[in-house]
Amino acid sequence: MSDQQDLFTAHYRTLRRDAEARRRLIENPIDGLKEHFGSIPGGAYRIEVVPQEPDTITIVLPAPPANGQPTAADIDAASRRIYDMLFTDGIGGYLIPDEALTWVLRDMRSSWAMAAKPRQGG
Repeated sequence: MSDQQDLFTAHYRTLRRDAEARRRLIENPIDGLKEHFGSIPGGAYRIEVVPQEPDTITIVLPAPPANGQPTAADIDAASRRIYDMLFTDGIGGYLIPDEALTWVLRDMRSSWAMAAKPRQGG
């Protein structure tokens, strides 16, 4: 397993085992991520945490169209991206609803991985 995977795996392990860390991340995702990773890139985006519960089906809805009513293309695009994640013991990850946010998340994760290298090596 690579150092980068260890960093992110450790985060999920913490969130599954430490109820207080999980609560802090849910209540304030920015501060919760900073607490574990040390920093988070600024920008015009929000982070929302939707915790899985053992007795709850979580439905993630696509973002509403920017111009009010969805076009046929909006509906077609949304309907091609429907995923049923059928796991009984939980699944974690990041949902990126917009291609521009893909780069924000990549930058975020890259900065965390780079910052962790000196800590893991020293």
